[in-house]
Amino acid sequence: MSVPVLIAAGDAAWEAELVSAAVEARGITVVRRCVDVADAVATAVSGAVALALVSVELPGLDPDAVERIARRGVVVVAIAPDAGMHEAARIAAALGIEAVVPLGRLASVVTLARRGDAGADPRPGGAVATGAATEAASATGFPLDAPPREGRLTAVWGPAGSPGRSTVARGLAAELAARGRRTVLVDADVDGGTQAAALALLDEVSGLLAAARDANGAVLSTGALAGHLRWIGPELGVLTGLPRAERWPGLRATAYEGVLATARDLADDVVVDLGFCLDDTGEQGFDGVAPRRTAVARHTLATADEIVLVGLPDPVGLSRLARAVLDLRARCDVEATVVVNQMRSTLGWSTHEVGEAVERFTGVIPTAFLPYDRTALDHCLVHGLTSYEGAAGSAFQRAVSRLADDLGARAHELA
Repeated sequence: MSVPVLIAAGDAAWEAELVSAAVEARGITVVRRCVDVADAVATAVSGAVALALVSVELPGLDPDAVERIARRGVVVVAIAPDAGMHEAARIAAALGIEAVVPLGRLASVVTLARRGDAGADPRPGGAVATGAATEAASATGFPLDAPPREGRLTAVWGPAGSPGRSTVARGLAAELAARGRRTVLVDADVDGGTQAAALALLDEVSGLLAAARDANGAVLSTGALAGHLRWIGPELGVLTGLPRAERWPGLRATAYEGVLATARDLADDVVVDLGFCLDDTGEQGFDGVAPRRTAVARHTLATADEIVLVGLPDPVGLSRLARAVLDLRARCDVEATVVVNQMRSTLGWSTHEVGEAVERFTGVIPTAFLPYDRTALDHCLVHGLTSYEGAAGSAFQRAVSRLADDLGARAHELA
């Protein structure tokens, strides 16, 4: 039986490595990646986990917080890099944490949780202490002087009505990263980005706004951008979106363009999740350089190597999808790869019939039909996982994987 765990490593340099190792480890299931102590305590109190993997350098972690987590029967284990075990054990003892496990032996935490043996000391002999966490960029494993990657930019867009733009963008980014391609997922939906919440990155600090501020001050580098990303795997970083929709004026047009350009230098693939609106009629500019609300989407669509247009297969969704294809041509003078999401038998229409309808209205044949796999996607949302992590082998994940392969093949043909 798999042991449910939470991870609370804060901004530890090895957090991404821990998350990746925990996801791959047999016998444990990552229920939540907690952003701070309050999140970790709340998760433990909810009764959803049996094991808490924490960094002793987590800001705000104190003996009281450890006791509140342990009081719910949750085994608290300090995780540390193999070379930092002695110092971690010293700090853990002061916090009341007796179990300290090296990152390289993560599988041993299963035994601790199942036996309730919080007093075990699995430290290996000969470990030496290291200093504090290194710079955020080096924490990702990316050298600061690496040559530009000239990454491919994929914009995921679609009409109003929640067709699943964010879900498709998240799934596509995870598939690309799983293929060993360094991938950046940018949440650029200025009307309500959801990527952070969907991935359990419950943080009020917007990575996109922070990167835009650096770009506006001409100090944004690939290393700085890597530090603004939240890494949820060895090859997948997320640039979290706006905490509130009214913050959109903070995304100045030239600064946002600089963020995308730097992301291309950093990654092999940049996947941008966009809001639906392209019409800024009647909107007033704040000053000469502030963007209009639609500038983010328009610039991304105009510069993207690939546009994935997501629509729904029901009558309302098909009508909106057809208008979206025409709007994209008229306003941005670009064509898109059409993806029909949430295909389901209850509509009484086959993929062939839906495809014919889309082609008749737009002249475009849909590239992919993604199934309405609510069970798998709900599991991913509840646990803060991508479809590749939490729904591997599901109908939706397989369909998104094929879409990633199709887009990759097309990029290779055009190269």
